[in-house]
Amino acid sequence: MLSSLKLKIVNYHALASKISSEVEELTGRKAKMATIVVAIKRFSDGLEEKRLEEMSASLKDSKLELAGGMVDVSVEGKATQQHQILQDFLKLKDRFSGTPYVFQLPNSVKIIAEEEDAKLLEEVLWGNYETSVIRDVAKVTIRSSPSAKKVPGISSFITELLFRNGVSILDAFLTNEDIVLVMPEELGPKTYQVLSEEISK
Repeated sequence: MLSSLKLKIVNYHALASKISSEVEELTGRKAKMATIVVAIKRFSDGLEEKRLEEMSASLKDSKLELAGGMVDVSVEGKATQQHQILQDFLKLKDRFSGTPYVFQLPNSVKIIAEEEDAKLLEEVLWGNYETSVIRDVAKVTIRSSPSAKKVPGISSFITELLFRNGVSILDAFLTNEDIVLVMPEELGPKTYQVLSEEISK
């Protein structure tokens, strides 16, 4: 119930009706439904403010890295095919000029790479797998401080923060150490600026 209140997915009136008898027992008097609803909403709002503070605090001392001229490569493949896709990818590691990011998704493998490396991937993978490519994207990497508290929902917090500031990202990936955001190249600098301001609060 507490998690539902934090996420604001509770019907306040239904909850008020459910707990009204307990409220009356505790207070010793007849409880007004509207009063209980208001109290629940205030409590929920307080939880939301605390959650946002925790999210913002978890970004403190994070390091940002902006890279432009990137390419977003998606290689279609279910779990049974992904092992082979990754094996083919690893065969190319000594030929890469940079360090591509690789993410396994339920029905595909996503690779964020520099233009030169993306061309190499296309040459090798194109004939064997169904691939799609988005060029002219930027990548912003958020590297959390080692002392930062891991907070569930941080990716959603960041995407909402960026959306409120006019930035729509293409993808967001969460690893053990980094949060990797992919957006159209022209939005890279603004993404960096918004996140930098949030981190320095």
